[in-house]
Order: sequence, then structure tokens, then C-alpha cells
Amino acid sequence: MAIVYFVIAVLALAGAGALLWLDRNRSQQVHHQRAVWGETHSFKFRETDSKLRTVFHRAAMDAPEHVQVRDVAYGVYDGAEAVVFDLEDTATIVAVRRPAASSVTVDLRYEDVLAPAEDDVDLLGAMGSRVMFASNLDAARRICDRRMVTLATETPSYIEILWNEGNWALGAMPVTTEDERLDVALDTVRRFVDLLRVLPPAVVPQDAPDPRDPHGPTNDELADEKTESLRDKERRRRSEEAAAAEPREPKPSLLDATPRPAEPQTRPGPPRIEPIRGRSPRPAPEPRSGRERFAPPDLPPLTDPRDR
Repeated sequence: MAIVYFVIAVLALAGAGALLWLDRNRSQQVHHQRAVWGETHSFKFRETDSKLRTVFHRAAMDAPEHVQVRDVAYGVYDGAEAVVFDLEDTATIVAVRRPAASSVTVDLRYEDVLAPAEDDVDLLGAMGSRVMFASNLDAARRICDRRMVTLATETPSYIEILWNEGNWALGAMPVTTEDERLDVALDTVRRFVDLLRVLPPAVVPQDAPDPRDPHGPTNDELADEKTESLRDKERRRRSEEAAAAEPREPKPSLLDATPRPAEPQTRPGPPRIEPIRGRSPRPAPEPRSGRERFAPPDLPPLTDPRDR
């Protein structure tokens, strides 16, 4: 009897080892296929990324905590940041970043899929073979035009849910490694991003940074300018306002502050008349330096020769 139990235990151990080997081989094959597909789009590959579970929470991302993110391919697609990953044995998610976030959430899902579990969305209506839910029905009606109807009609049924969350638009489908399905889902979510542009943007109140704060602004969007520059601008603005509020007085001239010599005191009297002075004799010229000149000799006067 003991031998029978021993044989059963050996067979069970061998079966468990075989299952582990098959699962590891399948996992490596999935990793390889996702990495190869990502290279066709110049995407990078990462085996896991736990941060994505903290970014996305709605629709298909509302999964238990033990479900991990696997086989992440990320890069830029058609000018927008894109991420493709798997929720382990649950769904394949395609996410594309939007130009701006919106406070309105839109959920467009296939009619056979269960309604959203979130309480902040209401039913807007049917759109082809899909149903739309939104957190603001009036704002969501802006996107219900012919292009949205075309997208809802042309999207394959295996892309079960399309929704927006924060700065992203996402699509969910069953776990897949097929390149064609991944390409179609990526293009569909990118078109969905374009249609969501008319949604009102999210307005997040931003407090002005305190110039006295030595650590600078606490919000990353306000951290482009250095704290020292903000502090200098605020100080300059206050000094200009104070100078404009005070009345300006004329500055004393430096000439007024310079002491002047006292003027002599004179008694009043008749005007003084200056006498007329004659021309002073001209001084004799000084002898010139050099040779002295002699007087000419005493010669007889010249006579005409005809008088002789």
C-alpha cells in the first residue's frame, strides 16, 4: 500500500513540474511576442510596471489588487504617448494620452458588457451596438455626432470598453497577443482621443506661489520659474506700487544747498566819474640785436655832365 502512495506522489510531483514548465514557457512566449510587436512601433518593453495600477482605476482597471500589470509596451504613436499592457489573465489595455484632462468621464461599451460599477456615471443612450455612459450628460452630448456613431459602429466587438480617465483615453479587450488586434485597438483609442477634444477641460485651482517660501512653489506646473526670480518680481512690484502711491516732492537743487559768499555792503553815493586820460607816449623801440649800422659817407652832390 505504501508503494502505491509513493507512486501517486511521484506522478503528482511530475505533473506539477510539467505545468510550471508550460506556464513559464507560455509566459516567455507572450513576453517575446509583445516585445516584437512593440519594436514594429518603436516601443520599449518592460515586463511589469506597478505604477500603472495607481494611475488607472475605472472600467476594466477596477480589478483586485493581486492582479498585476504585465508585458508593458510604451512609446509614441501618431504624436501621442501610448501604453499597451496586460492585466494578468484579465484584460489587455491600450491607453493613449490626451492633450488635456477633462472633468467629464465618458464610458462607451459593447451592449453585452455589464454596466459600469462607478456611481458617478449615468446612462446617456444607445449608439449603434454600444451604450454610452457619462458623468455629465449635457457635456457628453457634444461628442455624440456622426463621427462618434461611426466609431461606435466600426469598432470590433472584441474591443469591449472605451473610456477616458484623467489625461488618458483607454480601451479594453480580452487578453491577446495578436498583432492585428493590438494595431486595431491602438488606432481606435487614438481616434477616440480626437473625438473627446470638445469635452470641457478640467479646471484645477492653482494658488499663487508665496515669494517668501524658500522652497519655491509646491505645484509642478508652477515650477518653471525660479523662486528667486518670483521673489524679485514681487519685491519690485511692491516698491513700484508704494512709489506710485506716495506724493512726489521736488528734490532740492544742489545749487540751493551750496553756500554763497556774502556780498559787500556799499553806501549809496554819487556815481563815480572816471577822468579822461591822454594817450601815453609810445615807448622807443629797443635796439635790435646783430651788426651795428654806420652812417653813409659824405659825398659830393651829383651834377649833370652837360653843365660842365
